[in-house]
Amino acid sequence: MVKGQGLLIMVGWIFRLLLAGIFVYAGIVKSIRPDAFLSDIESFRMMPYWMAWLVAFYLPPLEVALGVGLLLRRFLAVSSWLLMGLTGVFIAALVQAWLRGLDVSCGCFGTGAEGVNYIWSIGRDFLIFLTLLLLRMIPNDE
Repeated sequence: MVKGQGLLIMVGWIFRLLLAGIFVYAGIVKSIRPDAFLSDIESFRMMPYWMAWLVAFYLPPLEVALGVGLLLRRFLAVSSWLLMGLTGVFIAALVQAWLRGLDVSCGCFGTGAEGVNYIWSIGRDFLIFLTLLLLRMIPNDE
């Protein structure tokens, strides 16, 4: 092992644990009330009802599976790439809703107060995206 690589591997594990926790938590809280998550998705006015229904019922378990995948060496690459893609879609959804002047409830971490703080939510998702990207650059424990 190259000097300093052990520290990078440890930082990578911290990122993996943090991101896994975020996505597993987000998936679980949305799974508890898929009807409320469906309502949040519909508030973005981006897709027909049938598609919003599919997202509301299938996205949460996907987030949980991909979050767990971050912790498993075999699935790390695919999980991180797919989560980067999902996070990019989340950012795009927030930006388009903000530009259209929609008053939405994000639904990212379950149902909460009505209305979303766009700057905070976009910034948070962008930070998650950058952390996933950084995770791709850090050597793992292979």
